[in-house]
Amino acid sequence: EAEITTLRGLEALAERVRRSGTDAKWTRLAELLQDTENEMFDDTGKRRKLIIFTEHRDTLNYLSNRIRTLLGRSEAVVEIHGGLRRDVRREAQESFRQNPDVCVLVATDAAGEGVNLQRAHLMVNYDLPWNPNRIEQRFGRIHRIGQTEVCHMWNLLASETREGLVFERLLSKLAEQSKALGGRVFDVLGDEIF
Repeated sequence: EAEITTLRGLEALAERVRRSGTDAKWTRLAELLQDTENEMFDDTGKRRKLIIFTEHRDTLNYLSNRIRTLLGRSEAVVEIHGGLRRDVRREAQESFRQNPDVCVLVATDAAGEGVNLQRAHLMVNYDLPWNPNRIEQRFGRIHRIGQTEVCHMWNLLASETREGLVFERLLSKLAEQSKALGGRVFDVLGDEIF
């Protein structure tokens, strides 16, 4: 009974948060997507290709819908997630790589391994995985041999949250790896928290 009471309290809290309409991570991503002073646009003002990784399919759906609305073009966004058949996944990948109208790929880790998405050099981790190796695998989709552009990655997380604690743990794991490998670890986390 105590667990059910706790769950009901958590459900009520989640519903209040949902109704508030405030989503700090989305706000930061929307700012990033619209910022003409950063890497999101080339010198001619054309939007560059961007990959956004998330952990959960519900978040993927949420982001895809919000980004389509923000950009005003539904064809600008494609998705890759584990629920897609292999041929549909390949189709989305090729559309992202070849179609100039497609500028954003929103993906779960179904696009994180063994997939060459080098057509892009910009990536956002909307959700951070608990394992720093998975962040490196994600970054490896764009930072590959033959990439001619400088690759940029943004990790979005809110401070004073469970996710912030995960980030701190990732930093400590990365420090351990760096120590074990004599400092030869690529920093995939950065240090900016909003």
